Amino acid sequence: MQRIPSADEMTDPKLKTFEGSHILVVDDEKTNVMVVQRALQIAGYDVVGAGSAEKARACIKHQMPDLILLDISMPEVSGLEFLTELRGQSKTSRVPVILVSALTDTETIVTGLQTGANDYIMKPVEMPVLLARVQTQLSVAERARVLEVQAGTLAKLAHTDPLTGLINRRGFVEIYTSEISRARRYKRSLVVAMMDLDHFKNINDRYGHAGGDAVLKSFASIARAALRTHDVICRYGGEEFCVLMPETKMRGAMRVAERARDAIEKMNVMHEGEPIAVTVSIGVASAFEDDDEDCTEEALLERADKALYRAKAAGRNCVVSYSPEEGSKKPLN
Repeated sequence: MQRIPSADEMTDPKLKTFEGSHILVVDDEKTNVMVVQRALQIAGYDVVGAGSAEKARACIKHQMPDLILLDISMPEVSGLEFLTELRGQSKTSRVPVILVSALTDTETIVTGLQTGANDYIMKPVEMPVLLARVQTQLSVAERARVLEVQAGTLAKLAHTDPLTGLINRRGFVEIYTSEISRARRYKRSLVVAMMDLDHFKNINDRYGHAGGDAVLKSFASIARAALRTHDVICRYGGEEFCVLMPETKMRGAMRVAERARDAIEKMNVMHEGEPIAVTVSIGVASAFEDDDEDCTEEALLERADKALYRAKAAGRNCVVSYSPEEGSKKPLN
C-alpha cells in the first residue's frame, strides 16, 4: 500500500489548508478511497468515500461537498458521465471537481477538462501533489464566493440612494418596467405617486445642506413607514420621490398617499436644536384600472407629474389624483 506522508510533508505552507472542508472521494477501488481518505483526514479535512455514482449521489444529498475527487474509470456510470450530470444540476454545477485517473493520454485529459473538471490528477497519486491541488481548488472556490458576495453588494449599492437608503432612480426604473408589463398582461391596476417636498430650497438655504440632508433622511424613514409593505418607494431625484403601488385602485392609493402626507406634516425634524417644518405635495395616477390598456411607462409617470403640478398649484401640502377628463382632480386635504 502506498505510504501516507505526514501532514507537514503534504501541506504547502503558502496555501491555506481549509481544514474542515467536506470532500467527497468517488472511486470504485476501495483501496484508493481508503488511502486518499486517510491522507486528507490527516490534513484536517472531513472526507467521505463513495464506490459508485449512485452512492455519490446519496452522499451529496446528505451533505453538499466543498470538493469532489472523481475517478474516471468506474463501472455503470463513468466519471465523465457523472461529471456531466454534476455540471447539469444547479446545486452541484459549481462544486470543484478534480478528476483522478490512470489514463494519461491527451485526449482523455482534454475531454475531462472540457466536460467541466477543474483539475486532473494522474495515478498513481502523489499525496503532496493531491493535497496542493485540493488546497488550490478550495482557495479558488472561496475567492469565487467572496467575489459573488461583493458583486451582489455592489449591485445593491448601485441601486440604492446612499443618503436615504431608499432605492434610487435606476433601481426603481427596473422594478417599474417589470411591474407595468405585469399589470398590462394581467389587467391589474397600477398606481404611481410622485412626492415632492415643499419649499425644499428654502430649507437648504436656511439650514444648510446638513439640515436638508436631515430632512431627506427623516422623510424617507417616515414615508416608508406610512406606506404598505408591498409598495416601492425610491428617491427619484433631489427632493422628489416616487412610489409604486402594485394592484391598487385609485381610491386605496389616495388613502395611502394621504396617510403619508399627514405623517410627513407631523414628523419632528430637529437641526442644531431648531425644529424644521416639512410638508409634501403628492400627485397620484393609475393605469389599467378602467380598461386603460394603452398606458405606457412614460404616460403613467407623466400623469403623476401633472397631478403633482396641480398639488403644488393648489397650495402644496396636499394629495391630488389624476383623471383623463380633468388632467387632475381636486386636491385631497
